[in-house]
Amino acid sequence: MRRASLLPTRPWLGAHRVHIRPSRAGLAFALLLLALWIAAVNYQLALGHALTWFAVACAITDMLFASRNLAGLALSATPGPLVAAGGNARFELRLINRSARPRHAIAVVAALPQAAAELVDVDAGGGATSVTVLLPAGARGWRQAPAVRLSSNFPLGLFHAWCHWQPEARVLVYPRPEQPAPALPANISAQHPPQAELAGVAAYRSGDPLRRLAWRHIARHDDEHLYSKQFQDSGSDQYHDDLLLDYATLPPQLDREARLSRLCAWVLAAEHANLTYGLRLDGELIAPGQGRLHQDACLRALALHGLPQAAS
Repeated sequence: MRRASLLPTRPWLGAHRVHIRPSRAGLAFALLLLALWIAAVNYQLALGHALTWFAVACAITDMLFASRNLAGLALSATPGPLVAAGGNARFELRLINRSARPRHAIAVVAALPQAAAELVDVDAGGGATSVTVLLPAGARGWRQAPAVRLSSNFPLGLFHAWCHWQPEARVLVYPRPEQPAPALPANISAQHPPQAELAGVAAYRSGDPLRRLAWRHIARHDDEHLYSKQFQDSGSDQYHDDLLLDYATLPPQLDREARLSRLCAWVLAAEHANLTYGLRLDGELIAPGQGRLHQDACLRALALHGLPQAAS
């Protein structure tokens, strides 16, 4: 549990969405009230009547406060990062209290087998509390956040208030990387010849790979400027040693999931090795590149390849 920043959130939990019923303690308390009332009537005890109706007033007040402990909360959900199949998709749920009264002992539990409830308090005046929910990711594709149940017995425990919430958040699950995976292929991008010739050097531009730095040229110039090598047939920032990870070139005995698993392992390995790499999946081509955004684009393509969710 931790504090979260106040962001625009939805839905607003209105009172009409909060359900309430007597708890077991409330039912036992009702039987006690009935016994007190019968005794007060039979024995004509004025103090007995006063005690009975005072207890009834306390029960009605408890019912009101139990419902108000949930009503008026603002709810939001933030999806976690991409996750491999077989891992856990992470969602961060936020409960935000914009009212002037604090909220106490709210149980938050996801609609998952063997999920445990987490009790949280939310401060008044814009206080926020975060709860992390983990959803097992068994297969690639989108994983929708599970439904969540919020409940409370506060303050006296005589009534149980609850509501259900379906967060509008989802996490993308990419194929499980093959372990152990074969070494990265030696193939190159078809857009450039295998033996591109050095055409000269030019001033270093942001984004040029470090392996293209012209160290000898830099050493001969003591002006603290950097220079990078330029190749004759390079029409863009892609180079003759760019990897092209091609789905069609994998062994035919591998099924679709096995091929995607191997490509996923190669994407992660190429990014870890700081290589420039591209990805081709049937008619889809992701141009060679580097960096976290490029890796996520490749993993997204692998995660949705051949699935109807790819259009969403």
